[in-house]
Amino acid sequence: MAGRVEVLHDHFKDSKQKMVGVSGPNPFGDIKHPDNRPGEHPSEHAVTALHGFKDRMHGQFDAAAELMKSTGGALRDAARALRETDAAAKDSITVKDGSLDL
Repeated sequence: MAGRVEVLHDHFKDSKQKMVGVSGPNPFGDIKHPDNRPGEHPSEHAVTALHGFKDRMHGQFDAAAELMKSTGGALRDAARALRETDAAAKDSITVKDGSLDL
């Protein structure tokens, strides 16, 4: 179970690499503001918004990946504790047939 959860860590990291922003020339072209405001290009704002979105999503992917990694570790620790408890119980408890009859 822990291994399957930890695999999600790798899936989140892989997904993060697939989410890219705008690279190279502006794909939206040189769109002028409809009110002809000098220096304002809505296409540049779109690129900036996409970069901001990408950066925030990368942060979310990183957080999710770390959560899966720590969850896998916690599951491994819990399984180990259960095994140790079972082993200790086997060593310290002996029940003989009929010994618990009232």
